[in-house]
Amino acid sequence: MFNTVLEELIDYSNSILDGKINACKRHKQACKRFLNDLERMESDDFEYYWDEEEAQRIVKWYGHCRHSKGVLEGKPIILNSWAKFVVCNIEAWKHKDTNYRRFRFAFIQVARKNQKSQLEAGMAGYEIGAKGYNAAEVYTLGVERDQAKIVFEEWELMASKPLKKRFKFTQKVIKHKKSNSFIKHLSKKAGKTGDGKNPQMAVIDEYHAHPNSKMYDVMKSGMMARTEPLLVIITTAGEDYEETACYYEYLDCCSILDGTFENEKYFVMICELEDEDDPFDEKAWIKANPVLCTYEEGIESMRQNANLAKNTSNEEKRIEFLTKNCNIYVAAGEKKYVDVEFWKACKENITLEKFRGHDCYIGMDLSKSGDLTSIAFEFPYLDEGIRKYALFGKSFIPAEVVKEKMKTDNVPYNIWSSKEKGWLIKTEANEGQIVDLWAILNTIESIVKEYELNVIEVSYDPHGAAMLVSELERRDYNCVECGQSCAKLNEATVNFRDLMKIKQIVHDENNLMTWCVQNAEKDTNSFGEIKISKKSRFKRIDPLASCIFAHNRAMTYWNRENLDVSEFADEDFLKKLWRKK
Repeated sequence: MFNTVLEELIDYSNSILDGKINACKRHKQACKRFLNDLERMESDDFEYYWDEEEAQRIVKWYGHCRHSKGVLEGKPIILNSWAKFVVCNIEAWKHKDTNYRRFRFAFIQVARKNQKSQLEAGMAGYEIGAKGYNAAEVYTLGVERDQAKIVFEEWELMASKPLKKRFKFTQKVIKHKKSNSFIKHLSKKAGKTGDGKNPQMAVIDEYHAHPNSKMYDVMKSGMMARTEPLLVIITTAGEDYEETACYYEYLDCCSILDGTFENEKYFVMICELEDEDDPFDEKAWIKANPVLCTYEEGIESMRQNANLAKNTSNEEKRIEFLTKNCNIYVAAGEKKYVDVEFWKACKENITLEKFRGHDCYIGMDLSKSGDLTSIAFEFPYLDEGIRKYALFGKSFIPAEVVKEKMKTDNVPYNIWSSKEKGWLIKTEANEGQIVDLWAILNTIESIVKEYELNVIEVSYDPHGAAMLVSELERRDYNCVECGQSCAKLNEATVNFRDLMKIKQIVHDENNLMTWCVQNAEKDTNSFGEIKISKKSRFKRIDPLASCIFAHNRAMTYWNRENLDVSEFADEDFLKKLWRKK
């Protein structure tokens, strides 16, 4: 049907995007990214090309392997279009100058029984047996020894007899005889985390079960001397996901797919049921099961699992179905402050110039010495009689800590602080080690004067704010302390979220702010009152906090005495408002 692998993957991607194949948003974004990259391939600014020969080579490699279990046991592995999309994207994109592999990282999240171990094992075998490396090291990693050995043992089971002759198999190592390259398994419980290794490739299986990112970090640092290393995560979703390394990696990968983060060397494929999906609706299952739900036996196994989960009184069985078969993070959303998609939907093409001369409120969230400090300008206004609030944010970071924070926070502070973006300002004073309060003050003053703003109040977190507040008050700003308890912040936090959902909060493009909204969780007291919080010190929420501080005062704007709507309403609305009947 297709002359090339590329033709098949283009057709597959279009079928996903056109809705011919039911797929989740993240799956669609991965296909859109692929098609966009093909369009960019002819541009001098795009550094990569598609190597069709490599794509056909790895597909053929899997054809020399055999299914190790199930209804297809013993038969040659014929990758379906989804599996080809994954492995060929990882292997066939090359750098134009070096011909080295483009992708150095891959995150694949898909439900159970969708060839995860088979894909991993095939890639591991390909890395030591077909790429031509000498003495390449490949590691399969897991928390438990048995988990770490799954992919390791799968390669021995699936390799055909002709392939087996090229390898030597023992309990601890699989060695390629000609190149002396090998595959070993490492487990955290066995005390083997990979320190001192020099991996060409590492495969982390079921990352959701890992208590932290230590094994990932060790493998990543060990790869630094390699020319085209590959670190692959293949996992299902998990339960009790808060603060897990896997869930944070998942969030970062979602940001890559939706364009919040830019990372040309990270391949992402996420297949999951979505919030609006009924997990017991058969039509939705293929979203999380792009292989299993393409044949009748697979669909029938899903029916059995779904029926058990739906009718059981055992909560663990229900959770297992949701996480393992539907690829849903259990309880996801219960502690999340708001779905970041609501925030994204509020983006408009607005600038501060539109609000020249308007009333406004400022929110400030000052940081500890080396963290983010943020300010927000909030403008209450009427849009055809509807009360809305426009937000503009600026954040500050000491210049000398940017590189360190990029590593710990895993976000592109260097891009966000560029002149083109301007969402983050690097401060140079104090040897670039401590946030410069004068830079914050000067930024506030500069914006207020340039746009002739009428600042009604400055709302601030009192922690570490004494000096800046004193200087602002000396310059005649009305500063109001914002209490930090759930009771004090509940009304503003809830109202801000509710207005966001109906698009009465509007903002300009600001990927730093979007990241912070995504990080925010709810901290709830015994009365059900909330404020925003974060579970990891590397997931910042300071810019969002400054917005809520500003909103804490801005939402009282409409209750002011002698309020004259003509001060901020547009001309068309005023004509309608005062038009005689």
